[in-house]
Amino acid sequence: MKFRSLLLLGAPGSGKGTQGQLLAQIPGFIHLSSGELFRALDPGSDLGKLFRQYSDQGQLVPDDLTIRVWQDHVQTLIDSGRYRPAADFLVLDGIPRNVNQLAKLSASVDILHVFHLCCPNRDVLIQRLAARVHQTNRADDADPKVILRRITIYETETKPLLGAIPQERIHNVDADQLPYQVLRQILNSLP
Repeated sequence: MKFRSLLLLGAPGSGKGTQGQLLAQIPGFIHLSSGELFRALDPGSDLGKLFRQYSDQGQLVPDDLTIRVWQDHVQTLIDSGRYRPAADFLVLDGIPRNVNQLAKLSASVDILHVFHLCCPNRDVLIQRLAARVHQTNRADDADPKVILRRITIYETETKPLLGAIPQERIHNVDADQLPYQVLRQILNSLP
C-alpha cells in the first residue's frame, strides 16, 4: 500500500513548517518534516553529529540517509498507531528534496497534491529565516551565507521536482500571505 501524501514544496522560509504544523492539527493529517526528524536526533550520537556537519554548512543530508531516517520514523508512527496509512494523509515537508529521492520513494509514497509555496522575494525569505533563529533556536539560520546557500540549493536541487510531478497535482500558493490565508488556499485545493 502506498502512503497517500501531500507535499509542501518551497524555498527555506516559505512557510512549509508552519503549514505542516497547522495541517497536523486537523485529524487525518500527519506532518513529517525531515528537518525536524534530523534536529530531534541526539546531538551526541553519530547520526546527530553527521547531521550537524551538513546543516551547519547549509548542505543537504545525503539522500540514502535521509530516506532511511524518514522510513524508520514512519514505521515507528505506524507501530504506535499514530499514523494509519489507510485513513491518514502524510504531509511531506523536506522529503522528497530532489528528483532522486522522489524516484526512491515512488514505490511507497503516492503524492496526490503538491503545494508549491511561492515567495519570489529573497529578502522576505532571509528575514523570515533570520527571525526563526531566535524563535526556534535554529542555528543553521544564523549565518546569511548559509541562508543564501540553502536558497540556492533549493532552486537547483529541489525546485526541479515541479517538472517531475504531473502538473495537475501542483497548486501554486502565494506564501507572502498570512499563515491562515495560506492554509485556506491549501485546504480549498483539496477535494
